[in-house]
Amino acid sequence: MSYTTINFRGVELDIKFDYQPEEPMVRYYSDGSGYPGCGAEMNIESITHKGTDMWDLVEVHIKEIENEALESYIEDNQPEY
Repeated sequence: MSYTTINFRGVELDIKFDYQPEEPMVRYYSDGSGYPGCGAEMNIESITHKGTDMWDLVEVHIKEIENEALESYIEDNQPEY
């Protein structure tokens, strides 16, 4: 389980979610097969504001929230070089 906080339309939301990182494409394995890869994926478990469940209030904006949360999580977890 992963967590991130976003500012959505002026309201700080705490997002709890499962995260599947991007899997790169493999053109060919030694047996001649390959793998097309897949993009990063997020499955939101809960959305709260100061401990209060906000799911029903923001459900119509779930894709926008999901995109912001995923972007925030990936940005916060980038390795520093």
